[in-house]
Amino acid sequence: MNIPTTCSGELFQFGIIGDLHSHWDHVDLRQFASADYDLLFFTGDLGGGSQDSSLKMARSMAQLSQPTLVMPGNNDTDDIVRLAAELAHQRGLNQLLSLTSSSATQRQPISLCGYSEHRIQVGNRVISLIAARPHSMGGPNLSFPEFMAASYAITSLQESASRIKQLVEQAADEIIFLSHNGPKGLGEMEHDMWGCDFKADGGDWGDPDLALAISHAKSSGKQVLAVVAGHMHLRTKQGLERPWLKSVDETVYVNAARVPRIFSGSDDVYRHHVRLTISETELIAEEVLVPEYGE
Repeated sequence: MNIPTTCSGELFQFGIIGDLHSHWDHVDLRQFASADYDLLFFTGDLGGGSQDSSLKMARSMAQLSQPTLVMPGNNDTDDIVRLAAELAHQRGLNQLLSLTSSSATQRQPISLCGYSEHRIQVGNRVISLIAARPHSMGGPNLSFPEFMAASYAITSLQESASRIKQLVEQAADEIIFLSHNGPKGLGEMEHDMWGCDFKADGGDWGDPDLALAISHAKSSGKQVLAVVAGHMHLRTKQGLERPWLKSVDETVYVNAARVPRIFSGSDDVYRHHVRLTISETELIAEEVLVPEYGE
C-alpha cells in the first residue's frame, strides 16, 4: 500500500513521540498545536496496558491538527478497531492503514500504521516512510501470532520480513523505517539500544524481520536514512541508560522510548519527544524537552 503524504518545502519537520504509557494530556495537545511539525509519529504503547487507557489516549490524540501516524505497540492489541476509530473518527478495518491529505482548513487525519508505505517530499527529494510490523514485543518469536494471523495474515517472522521487503521494493530510493520495536543487530548487552534487560543472560531483543528488511533495502541499492522505534525503555531495569541515538553505516537509529516521557526536573516539568529535521542534503535528530510552565 502506497499512500502519499507531501511536503514540498525546503525542510521537513518530523516529530517522534515515544511510548506514551498514558503520559499524554491537554498540555501536550497545546504544545504540539504550536509546534511546526509536518508529520507526527507515535511509536506505540499508548495506554497503561488496558483497553480503556489506550482508548482514552487515542481520544485525546484525535484532536491533533498535524498529519499523524501511530504504530500499535504490544500494549495496543485490545479492540484495535475501536482504537482506530477513536484516532480517525471513522470505523471499519478498511480504515486502519489510511492516511490521506486534506486542506489546511480541515482536520488532518490520524491513523494507525503497519505494513504500509507513506511518502514525503522535501524539495525535489522523495523519501519513503515504511511502517514495519505492529504490536511487536521483540525477541526471536512472532508476538501475538493468532492476532497477527487474523488481522494481518502474518503467521511467522519470515512472512513478516517478506511483507516488509515488498514495501521496500516499491519504495523510493531513500527510506526511513518506522516501527514499535527496533531491529536486531545493535547489541546484546542489556543497555544496548534494543538489548534485553529483563533476562539474566541479556540478549539482542530487536526484531529480526525488520533487520532483514533493512539489509534487503541496502543490498537493493536503496539508502536507509533512519530507523525510528521505541519499546525498549531508555532506562533499563538495572538503572542504566541506553543510547537514544546511534549511527551505523550511514543509517541513523532512534529509540524514542523515554519512559515516563513526562517528568519533573529541578526547575520545571518536562515533556520529551524527538525531532527529525530533513532537508535536501541532510537529516538531523535531536531530543526535545518542552517545559510545562516555563514556555
